[in-house]
Amino acid sequence: METADENTACNFYIPLKIIDRLFLLSFFFFDFFTAQSQTSNISGIVNSYYKVVEIIPAKAAIRVSNISGLNMNDKVMIIQMKGATVSTANTSSFGDITNLNNAGNYEIGIICNTNGDTAFLFFNLVNQYTVSDKVQLVKFAEYYSANVTDTIKAASWDSTAGTGGVIAISVISDLTLNAPVYADALGFNGGAAILSAGGSCFTASGYAYNPNITSGSVQNGASKGEGVAIIASNISGGRGAPANGGGGGNYHNNGGAGGANLTTAGNGGGNSSLTGCQGNYKGLAGKALSSWSGTKIFLGGGGGAGHFNNNIPAYGGGNGGGIIFITANNLIGNGYKITANGQVGGSNTSDGASGGGAGGTIIMDILNSYSGPVTMQANGGNGGTANDGGSVGRCYGAGGGGSGGVIYFTGTSSGTINVSGGNAGPEVSSDASCSVILPGAGSSGSTVSNYSYTRSMDPAGYCSTLLPVTLLYFKATATQGKAWLQWKIANPELVKYFVIERLGNTNSWKSINNVNANNNLTVYNFIDNNVTTGINQYRLKIVEVNDKTYYSPVQKIFIDVNSEFDIYPNPTWGIINVTGDFSSLATIQLIDLTGKIIWNKKLITNDNVARLKLPLLTPGIYTMRINNSIKKLVIR
Repeated sequence: METADENTACNFYIPLKIIDRLFLLSFFFFDFFTAQSQTSNISGIVNSYYKVVEIIPAKAAIRVSNISGLNMNDKVMIIQMKGATVSTANTSSFGDITNLNNAGNYEIGIICNTNGDTAFLFFNLVNQYTVSDKVQLVKFAEYYSANVTDTIKAASWDSTAGTGGVIAISVISDLTLNAPVYADALGFNGGAAILSAGGSCFTASGYAYNPNITSGSVQNGASKGEGVAIIASNISGGRGAPANGGGGGNYHNNGGAGGANLTTAGNGGGNSSLTGCQGNYKGLAGKALSSWSGTKIFLGGGGGAGHFNNNIPAYGGGNGGGIIFITANNLIGNGYKITANGQVGGSNTSDGASGGGAGGTIIMDILNSYSGPVTMQANGGNGGTANDGGSVGRCYGAGGGGSGGVIYFTGTSSGTINVSGGNAGPEVSSDASCSVILPGAGSSGSTVSNYSYTRSMDPAGYCSTLLPVTLLYFKATATQGKAWLQWKIANPELVKYFVIERLGNTNSWKSINNVNANNNLTVYNFIDNNVTTGINQYRLKIVEVNDKTYYSPVQKIFIDVNSEFDIYPNPTWGIINVTGDFSSLATIQLIDLTGKIIWNKKLITNDNVARLKLPLLTPGIYTMRINNSIKKLVIR
């Protein structure tokens, strides 16, 4: 993690010569934090999305349509949403993938600097990207500790702008769920609901895999679901499946197919009528994509629309699930869900129904532990229901199920995990004389352990021309009731002196000492003897020989000057042992994250260990205070 908390994200820079620990502990660049910090309450859409207009690999430079909100040290995801090449022949091979090209390529990076409309990265890009094929840059939501108070959502995927559909959260310490993280139906779009005009039964044209569809005309084939291939508008209909998008049901009233991710979806249901317009021209299932050994990730494919000429439903094919990337030290689940499910296909009466969307992609980078129950889902959406309405001799196609998505774990994994394929849509109230042609269910998705997400470790040379003095690190540790500060620079000859600053009670920074630079010295130290109990915050002001000034990252340490006690186990479920000297009266208080005292006890005993039963508490982070000593307590 690059920042100490979100309020200081733009106040410092990270140097060129960053060691591999930058990407360990979820980009926990400063792994010297020794205690809790501010917890942020988060909800809604927490990410920002940027359309990429040009990439200059030689400079690790990314030009975006609007750079507002991007700053030095921001963590970002670069991802190409589309770009696969597919067959467009009017045959059953329509939509077969001939080359994925750069579709699905992604990586995590950190911004070194911004200039004009361009963000420069600390590290060279790993992958190649084709900006015309919908490349976006997603800014991570970064926190020291975060509490989800209401549903976290992604912005819906916008196929025109080429942005959205992704949640990316980075937390140094604990991510606590008191609400879900939700990317359901925020991926690739399902086939649009376009009402077909009346007309004769064009039996021969029912075989079309790629007919043109125009609102108000006789639709020989309903809208295809969206996927990683960009399909021309004049072949965006019909039963052929465009890569992982589901095929649409053909004329007359055949069902749309499900969308796919890394496994195949289900075909749509067929028209098995005994009278009227007949013909089994069901939508064909979305095709499985290749992750290229996990180096590519995808939104769930959209389901194909069913063919309908009587009743236009609320929507056609189900949207696919989005992408979720979460990195944190600990995840406290509290029984909530992290989901990227596909949407159920649209149902219909006396018409064809639509296919379900595919499950999306979830990457869980939890470095230490999961506590409390949590459910992770990337399920495919069920196919839509075809209600034949009891019409004599008329039996129409239901929707196919979307495939399950994929969930990656970088190491530690826990909780309830679901990547089920969507069920085939039912056909109800059909004529018993019909030989019903049922749709297919989507295939189950996959779960991958020991996953390594994509990021570069190769420093970008151009970044060094944008940076001031190269600060290799600035760290703070608590030792014997004092704060020991240490920092290292690569080019001391550029520095005049350093100013150590500490955040005061008035929330303003105050200088506590100056240290002169030495051309032959790269490592510097300072001990602060005047710490206060609790959190102490420090930053380093660097004054160059040209009088330009820069600030280091903020370091936060926890000082227990009067270390009177210890507690174990920690984390706990409600019973703790407290060690210390309680021969004189001690006041024990438990304080929640808002600062409210929620439990208070007086204790006097000659025993050195007191066993205490805590009240029933919501899992999360608390502070325990005994007299003038305080410690962090985690309730699971």
